[in-house]
This record gives sequence, C-alpha cells and structure tokens, in this order.
Amino acid sequence: MTDKMRERVRELAQVFVQLGASEAQAPVLAAQLLKRAGQLAEERNISEVEATETLLKQVFEARQGA
Repeated sequence: MTDKMRERVRELAQVFVQLGASEAQAPVLAAQLLKRAGQLAEERNISEVEATETLLKQVFEARQGA
C-alpha cells in the first residue's frame, strides 16, 4: 500500500469512527470502501473520487435509516 493510499484510509477511517465504528474496525471499512470505489470507477468509467462519493452517500443513507 502506498503512502498516499494509507493516508486516504486513515482519513476515511476517521469518518467511520465518527459514524460509530470501532478504532480497529474503521481502517478495515475504509480500505474496503476504497477498494470497491476503484472497482466501480473502472466498471462505470468514472473517477475514483466520484465512485468514493457515491459509496459514502450510500453509507450515510444507510446510517440514517438504521
């Protein structure tokens, strides 16, 4: 994992902690979301940023419905 990717995971992990994930679970969730964003970006021919935004919106919507 590159330094840039580690930084993205760390930053996104903080979002998951704020949403209630444990400190141990948050980096795993962040890494999984970023991996899926990369897959979606390829599948849909969109940027990784756009794919990440789409997935985060889904996370927030699911959290609100919980």
